[in-house]
Amino acid sequence: MTKNTLTKTDQRKENRRVRYTRMALRESLLSLLQEYPLNKITVSRICEQADVNRSTFYLYYKDAYDLLDQIETGLYEQISQAVEGASQVLPSEEMLQRIYEIIYKNRDICRVIFGEFGDKTFLRKVGNIHRDHMLREWRRLAKNMDETTLGYLHTFAAFTNIGIMERWITSDFHETPAQLASLVSKLLNNGISPFFNRR
Repeated sequence: MTKNTLTKTDQRKENRRVRYTRMALRESLLSLLQEYPLNKITVSRICEQADVNRSTFYLYYKDAYDLLDQIETGLYEQISQAVEGASQVLPSEEMLQRIYEIIYKNRDICRVIFGEFGDKTFLRKVGNIHRDHMLREWRRLAKNMDETTLGYLHTFAAFTNIGIMERWITSDFHETPAQLASLVSKLLNNGISPFFNRR
């Protein structure tokens, strides 16, 4: 009984140690990415800033690219879950708010991804996260529309959203997720014309 209790206690301590180590390495890489491109960041530099041994780093990651990939994968999975099962032709205001709340909670990551040395490939991946569903819905509603036009429409919708998120992040999250969701929903559904008074 005592032995089992001690074993569980030891496991909890080990789990906490692992979480702390991973967090330290994660924060070290994100800090360095604010100043340097990924190809200029070595494992030694990450470990030195995190105060972690190189041998410990290699228990969890192959290299700096693998560490960043795991950070981005965690964020991507959260966003994927937020849009899972959506049936709207365009993202609803509620869905957009869920996505922006995830972005805000992960703002340390997003400042890097959308920053000077960010990962443009990841941004495109996020922009396409809802693509297949949207195109299916649009084909159903606009049976005569050609695939080229559908592709342009999706690019407009997806990268309008990505561009606005980039401005929001680089402006240090001036609006709340709810305020931004309201604005983007209006833009996606109505365009920019309603924002101007026509005489």
